[in-house]
Amino acid sequence: MVVKTRKVGNSITLTVPSSFAIPSDVEYEVEQDSNGNLLFKKVDQLSTEEKLEISGFMDKFQPLMEKLKDK
Repeated sequence: MVVKTRKVGNSITLTVPSSFAIPSDVEYEVEQDSNGNLLFKKVDQLSTEEKLEISGFMDKFQPLMEKLKDK
């Protein structure tokens, strides 16, 4: 499948065909190799609940981590 770049404002965009079934508002990290090829990698996204759980875990163990960091 071939897609063509197009200019939108100050950016160049590539259209992702709907056959890929990618929902909107999904974040990707893009890399360009030495041949100019682009590689898009989906960025893992955490839910608000998961972020709160991680934050709570970090807060709970922060004092212990502070004690261990110089050992």
